Amino acid sequence: GARAVRPGEGGGPEDVILDKQGRLYCGTRQGWILRFSGENFEHREIFARIGGHPLGLAFDAEENLVVCVAGMGLYAVTPQGEVRKLTDETNRNWLQLRDDSRLRLADDLDIAPDGKIYFSEATTRFEMADWILDGIEGRPNGRLLCYDPATGKTRTVIRNLVFPNGVCVSHDGKSLLIAQTWLCRILRFHIDGPDKGRLEVFMENFPGYLDNINRASDGAYWVALNGMRSPAYDLAMRMPTFRRRMMKRIPRDEWLYPSMNHGCVVKVSEQGEVLGTWWDPGGTAHATITSMREHGGYLYIGGLENNRIGRIKLDEAEPTASSSGRAVRSVAGSAAN
Repeated sequence: GARAVRPGEGGGPEDVILDKQGRLYCGTRQGWILRFSGENFEHREIFARIGGHPLGLAFDAEENLVVCVAGMGLYAVTPQGEVRKLTDETNRNWLQLRDDSRLRLADDLDIAPDGKIYFSEATTRFEMADWILDGIEGRPNGRLLCYDPATGKTRTVIRNLVFPNGVCVSHDGKSLLIAQTWLCRILRFHIDGPDKGRLEVFMENFPGYLDNINRASDGAYWVALNGMRSPAYDLAMRMPTFRRRMMKRIPRDEWLYPSMNHGCVVKVSEQGEVLGTWWDPGGTAHATITSMREHGGYLYIGGLENNRIGRIKLDEAEPTASSSGRAVRSVAGSAAN
């Protein structure tokens, strides 16, 4: 089972990541980036104070920690803890009356082999505190964006996505996996090679709502499920008129919401096959799992609504393997250590 790392500290660790020295990082509701070090992570320090709510995390080639910050945009933290804003806007869609250039909910990210940072904006309509309303509305309010450090420019790559959440560069560095929370599916978007620009469904019909995706050390992928589907909510998602009437006629605390009381991690292959699952069906230890990161033979688990980071021993993992690094192009398709 999963054991807690420093329970009671690190409230709201939506994502977790480890550096090359084995130090553990997470964001908190207070707008901090915490760093834990030591054999049992007994040393805790505030690595950076960013503000907002830090969500997705990734290290670039210079060991800067790149962070998606809800309500603020994309930021970078140097190894010395200095905070720098990378971007908080993108090119506007001139087909809409509403100016959508500001980044409202930057969610998750990954860094391609060429250094470009791809990240999701889950919704352009709702703030972090009301993210669940996007699911009830059920409209394609999200988008995939790309920040190029070489030019300092941000562009919108794909518009009209239904709550794009987790973003993961494939092991060969030629495509992205994009988790769509409310549609319970994963898309693949090709960023290089003969299929460049192609968007396709990689996996669909998951039993729960997807969050972050990360590479596994054996060429597979880890997928977090932050809640489980239910027949009643599935039916409501097919009935927009019902949801509209519900939101107009009854108090908000009596609305039908998606179930976020379970925790699950799924391991899938490059071919889209399920290889294994890890469950917390009662949600007593790690409900609302939003991320996981493999490092040194363990799987570290984060959760947006949790006050702890979980750790699971992986029996078949290499003790020196890590999924915290960037993707690299390789004929064998292995993850970077």
